[in-house]
Amino acid sequence: MTIANELVSALVLPSSFGRTAVAAPGFVNITLEPTWLQAQLTPIVEAAAQWGRSELGRDVRVQVEFVSSNPTGPMLFSHARGAVVGDVLARVLQAAGFEVQREYYVNDKGRQIRLFGESLAARMQNKPVPEDGYRGDYVDEIAREAARQGFAPDPEPLSEFGIKWVQERIIGDLDRLSIRHDKFFLESSLYEGWDTDTMQKLRQLGRVFEKDGATWFKADADKDEVLIKSDGYPTYFWSDVLYHRDKFEKRGFNRVVDVWGADHQGQVGRVKEALAVLGIDPARLSVLLIQLVSVKRGQETVRMSRRAGVGISLREMLDDVGPDALRYFFLLRSADAQMEFDVDLARRQSSENPVYYAQYAHARLANVVGFGAQSSGPAALERLNSEWALELMRVMLRWPDVVREAAEAREPHRLAFFTDELASAIHRFYKNCRVVTDDQPLTAARLLLSRAARTTLANALGLMGVSAPDRM
Repeated sequence: MTIANELVSALVLPSSFGRTAVAAPGFVNITLEPTWLQAQLTPIVEAAAQWGRSELGRDVRVQVEFVSSNPTGPMLFSHARGAVVGDVLARVLQAAGFEVQREYYVNDKGRQIRLFGESLAARMQNKPVPEDGYRGDYVDEIAREAARQGFAPDPEPLSEFGIKWVQERIIGDLDRLSIRHDKFFLESSLYEGWDTDTMQKLRQLGRVFEKDGATWFKADADKDEVLIKSDGYPTYFWSDVLYHRDKFEKRGFNRVVDVWGADHQGQVGRVKEALAVLGIDPARLSVLLIQLVSVKRGQETVRMSRRAGVGISLREMLDDVGPDALRYFFLLRSADAQMEFDVDLARRQSSENPVYYAQYAHARLANVVGFGAQSSGPAALERLNSEWALELMRVMLRWPDVVREAAEAREPHRLAFFTDELASAIHRFYKNCRVVTDDQPLTAARLLLSRAARTTLANALGLMGVSAPDRM
């Protein structure tokens, strides 16, 4: 406390700062002057959609790879969290001035693809699918369509047909979520010479050896890793090494962000070690690990859908709760924390539902701004001095910091935290401060504050990919 008091007595602050106060056990609280807060409203309204954007990442090329669900079955709801996190992170990075490419990595090579083709061939012949093969109504549906188009029960062309069939439906589901990718990268393209070049480089560095009929990567500290299995199939690790070398060396991205499921945690360190061996700074790679999602309907935790052999599909959940609730709820927790998706809450039209609460705040502001559209004249900004008006201004003026910090920390959930706080401040202001009154100068000031708050909330919802309705 003694140090804090001495510090306060020595502070020389610009006129935009008001009082300073010391609080136990030694905090120094500095308050912005209301006149400075009030002066920011017009610039916010004039900035419109640009409010909150920055040039933090100017001239930095970033690739965000996300979703990358195996093209061997419908996209599951469990994959949708990574889809939303990756999409919103890409939006945030763009808002912070980075040059962003969104990429989907298509696993179109390897044992699982062979099993997929064999499963389709078996169903075309009304035979049991092979052990560890693919089941579910969708497998029968693909097999019937392949037969209708004249395909023979040959696993290789059937797997290609099945991948295309599945991928078209995944893209359709993602489109309903307003998620797009700039590029779909085929794993098979890595094995057109790039694998030979990379293997040769690792051999020259003394990092490759043969054992038990397989080809191995010699690691420094952790256990050695198989690159090519004894059956000739590449491992996921080897594909990841090739893929990331392609990103950094061939395509020249300055930074790469991968959005992976939490079950891939063990791969992160190994891939980074391989990159370092190849002369690529591993710090240029960031990996977001997405924790599991459970689904709750009433008192029941739902694990399977009506379609045997398939977890709850993204399409089912989109039909049930819609894209806005799905996107917003996935951002209510940090990606590295497990979450429970409450379907009943997501459907509820009340203040208990966070997305409804935020969208209703925007609709309220749109309504009051429209109601006062005919009001004109000078605004008495100095009269925006109630605790609710000042609180609202303080919250929304943090918006550029939220965007910048979310981009720097790779934490898109910060948008949802801020939006929830902003919506609460808007509802309190709306409840306690009548905007359109017979007092024209006060009305004009409160309308300006309402327009600035509406702009901020619309921009926040927009970066989250959530609609900002004018009426509800």
